[in-house]
Amino acid sequence: MREPLVNWRICLLCYAVLLVLGAGGNTLHLVPPANLPQAEFPQFVIAATLVAPVLETFLFFYLPYHVLKKLISSPRIVWGLSFLTTAFLFVICHHGGSHLYRNWLMASHVGLTGTLCFMGCFYLTTQSDRGSPFWSTALCHLFYNSTLAFVLCLSFWLGN
Repeated sequence: MREPLVNWRICLLCYAVLLVLGAGGNTLHLVPPANLPQAEFPQFVIAATLVAPVLETFLFFYLPYHVLKKLISSPRIVWGLSFLTTAFLFVICHHGGSHLYRNWLMASHVGLTGTLCFMGCFYLTTQSDRGSPFWSTALCHLFYNSTLAFVLCLSFWLGN
């Protein structure tokens, strides 16, 4: 029997936890309507829902974990440093930017809740030996960003 690409149980569990933990901080002030022309909205949604989850999962979860795993023999230290590295990168990445009006407090909320849930998904999938930690985490991230994009689309459509 072929191993599944995604550990659905862990992916959906972490998505549900992120919906609860991330409520409010991630959806408030995400895209000010005056700052994002409607013509650029489709590209923003595609980037946020399809490109960002895969790219961020690779750069912020997969790469640090595997680099540290090659350098350090203690799994606990690897996971701890992976978490800290990922949290730092996620907070930095989610602060400011042309479409993100996030101060450091909001970026910290987004970065730390995202790190907690996505690293949880990556860790739990790795420990389960069922499914790809990369694809389970990327899909969880895609689900969450798609939920935010849906809320933003409704906001634009309803006129805020």
